[in-house]
Amino acid sequence: MKSKKVICAVLAAAMMTTMAFASCGESSSTDASSSASSENSTTAATTEQKAAKDLQALADKLKDSLDDAVKATMTAFDESRIEKMIGVKPDLYKKAVCYVDASGASAHEIDCFEANDENAAKEIEAALKQRIENQKTAFKDYVPAEMDKLNDPVLVVDGSYVIMCLSNNNSKAKEIIG
Repeated sequence: MKSKKVICAVLAAAMMTTMAFASCGESSSTDASSSASSENSTTAATTEQKAAKDLQALADKLKDSLDDAVKATMTAFDESRIEKMIGVKPDLYKKAVCYVDASGASAHEIDCFEANDENAAKEIEAALKQRIENQKTAFKDYVPAEMDKLNDPVLVVDGSYVIMCLSNNNSKAKEIIG
């Protein structure tokens, strides 16, 4: 009987904590949108949010264009893995969305960066070119069929944006990137 009371108390506390965090999140976003008083700060925040959202949407759209079997193996990289595995330092970009084949059996990869500026974009482009060369070395004997996508990567630099897509459908990737 006592253990049931303890379990109920723990569950009640967990529910209250969850509700508190949920309500904080809602009021926080409401407060953030209502606290923007000047037109310039609102415009700057909206532009920044739009750019970040568009980058995520672009990466997701590229990912969605992959075959279902490949899409299922794609995993997102965080900042530390982006630097360690892809070779792009975090101080070069404002935002990054990277998906890499987690199985290691294919060279499928999607890397979308918003660089700090155009010079940083050039450095990111160079790092991605080096990544492609490293992948060629890794896959040449391991999975030779992957060389097709590595020999013909989609790598686009547009101002401070750098987008790379290694897939079996370059025309679709180029269409999505624009």
